[in-house]
Amino acid sequence: MRTIRDCEYSRYVLYCKQFAAAEGILRIITSVTYPTSMKTRLTKQRQAILDALKQQGEALSAAEVHALVPAVDLATVYRNLEHFTSEKVIKKLQLGSQEARFEYQHEPHHHAICTECERVIHFTAPDEKIKKLLGIEAFQVDELEVTVRGICNHKRV
Repeated sequence: MRTIRDCEYSRYVLYCKQFAAAEGILRIITSVTYPTSMKTRLTKQRQAILDALKQQGEALSAAEVHALVPAVDLATVYRNLEHFTSEKVIKKLQLGSQEARFEYQHEPHHHAICTECERVIHFTAPDEKIKKLLGIEAFQVDELEVTVRGICNHKRV
């Protein structure tokens, strides 16, 4: 049985279904998560950049993304990373003194950063409890990002 395993970055479910029908594919396995609000098309270069971020599963600098997709010009990588950030497809992170890092978040999470080695640890916490602990009156929290700084276990004496 032929299937589409990675229809994740396609622009519309309808497109995937039409492709599947044209190619004789019997079922689509993954759901589409690429936002339909995106105003530009998904080119092969953009697809390669998103695939690189998705496969690594961690925050990468633009140079690291470029190393994974050397066929794409570095300036194009920077431009598309900023574009994906503005479209909320990926997250841009300023984690310490390093250059900005970008990550595709499979699930929402927060970050703990070692101040000595700059190692980044991902963790989850219930956002509703954090919002309640903040206790900010007359304010609607649209997005919550927690960054904790300290020293990781392998550096502690």
